[in-house]
Amino acid sequence: MATALNKPQLTELTSARFIAAMAVLLGHFADLLALPPLLSQFISGGIGVSFFFVLSGFILCYSYWDTFSGGLGAATFRRYCVARIARIYPLYVLALLLITGLYLALAAWRAELVTFPADPLVSWLANLLAVQTFAPTLATQQFWNAPGWSISTEFAFYLLLPLVLAGIARYIRDGTGLVLLLLLAITFGALAQALMLILALGFGWDQAYWVDTLASRHIVWRLPEFLTGVIAARLLFGHHLGWLNRSRNRNALLLASLATVWLLNLLPWPADPRAFVFMRQFRLDIGYMLPFAGVIVALAAGPSCLSALLRRPVCVLLGNASYALYIFHWIPWTALTALKSVGMAPHPLAVVAVIMVTILASIGAYLWFENPARNDLRQRFG
Repeated sequence: MATALNKPQLTELTSARFIAAMAVLLGHFADLLALPPLLSQFISGGIGVSFFFVLSGFILCYSYWDTFSGGLGAATFRRYCVARIARIYPLYVLALLLITGLYLALAAWRAELVTFPADPLVSWLANLLAVQTFAPTLATQQFWNAPGWSISTEFAFYLLLPLVLAGIARYIRDGTGLVLLLLLAITFGALAQALMLILALGFGWDQAYWVDTLASRHIVWRLPEFLTGVIAARLLFGHHLGWLNRSRNRNALLLASLATVWLLNLLPWPADPRAFVFMRQFRLDIGYMLPFAGVIVALAAGPSCLSALLRRPVCVLLGNASYALYIFHWIPWTALTALKSVGMAPHPLAVVAVIMVTILASIGAYLWFENPARNDLRQRFG
């Protein structure tokens, strides 16, 4: 039986992670790059995290189905937890330490550049322990290394995954059941978002907390994306999508899904603030789930029109380094934004150079820190 550690790598999906990480990075750097409005709108939709959540559910189901579909065991669960912590926590802590040093340096240079949370030590410890997705304030959740909120949410997904896989294996016997579960997940996500919007926009509840903090980032509201990935994996690897055995069908699904993502990105945002918030929640946290699942399934099902590109060694290396790029990029963004705030805005070409250096640093971090630390933790505790 193949285990999570020796299952074949889904190469095209590894490379696709770099594209998603770059979408997040460019979305944050858009103002510094002075991009044209249309291009800025296309890349700054906040969609990269949605892709990562769907992809995470898909990859984890692919990797651990054989481990947990037969039930849960203490020793197996322990090894699983060690493997997941080793996968993302060392680099997460390193990025937190680096940006903390940057904040202290900026505060020493000009105190007005940094506004620490009301209780900075508790806030920092919440981030160190990766529980900030449950924090009651946006400052604790977002101040330190802002992209880290998604890692906090991801850890919560990790804890749920064994139960989800065991439950699917026990209670869902066919493709129809999986499709119904997918529809249930989408419906739940839509209702959960609608509830927060009604409470905030209709009854005056604090939008900054209930919508911008909770409904945008908390595990309960982001769970449908993760479940979509899990269900997509079971549909594919449970042999319920036999029509994808033909390359033309895979290419059709891939191109249709990418076209849907493109169209969603280009949808104009409404000028009315209430309409904007409503559209943001449903567009970013609900709308992209199915097209991203389509992209992922098409790439994982077999060779496609993008395989020649995505299987190139340089693309796979960039994909492997994408987590480092994602978790590190807030550090240079913070430094450049601080310079801009004091009238020292960098030239867009200098920003491009910083982005290139960040990509190279991410590759170095993957090769010389992330991978060795992961292997060491697995050997010591796994």
